[in-house]
Amino acid sequence: MELFEIKNDQATFSPTALMLKPFAALWKRDKTKGKKVAISEMAALYFYVDYKSDFSTMLDPEEKLKLIKSVIIGIPDKWEPDDVFDEACSFYDSMQETEATLLLEDAQYAIQSVRKFLRTVDMQAMDDRGKPIHDVKKIIDSLGSLHKVTEAMFELQEQVKKQIQKKDDTVRGGKGKAMFEDGV
Repeated sequence: MELFEIKNDQATFSPTALMLKPFAALWKRDKTKGKKVAISEMAALYFYVDYKSDFSTMLDPEEKLKLIKSVIIGIPDKWEPDDVFDEACSFYDSMQETEATLLLEDAQYAIQSVRKFLRTVDMQAMDDRGKPIHDVKKIIDSLGSLHKVTEAMFELQEQVKKQIQKKDDTVRGGKGKAMFEDGV
């Protein structure tokens, strides 16, 4: 699903996006000239939720939204997400959800847990009997296989991007686009 179109070097809502209630609600409530807040909210929504977004690897939702909010042009300083924005995010997220996206999300959280463990593990920690709590050899062996994990994560990310692109390339009614439908 494409939320934006670029016309005359300006980002505008895709006409199909405005036909969907959650996105239309963002548009209709904005009373600013040129709908600058609505456009900024849609940009924030895209960067916050879309798997193709450069921010998609940030897993902490608060950190992600804080960073996005700080770099989006036109969003008011005191802007905070509300129910209308949250509903649009949930809707957009559900529209791109597949088994692969769910697996990618789970894999990202698992890798984040491993990273947190590696950053906080105390190799000198001892139990009550004076024996090391952690097996250093197992940790070192695990570190040796991290390249396999990163390769698998990269492959899964690429699979998700291809799957989403294939979904985006399918037009309404489940039919594929004609050969020159996008132009030459």
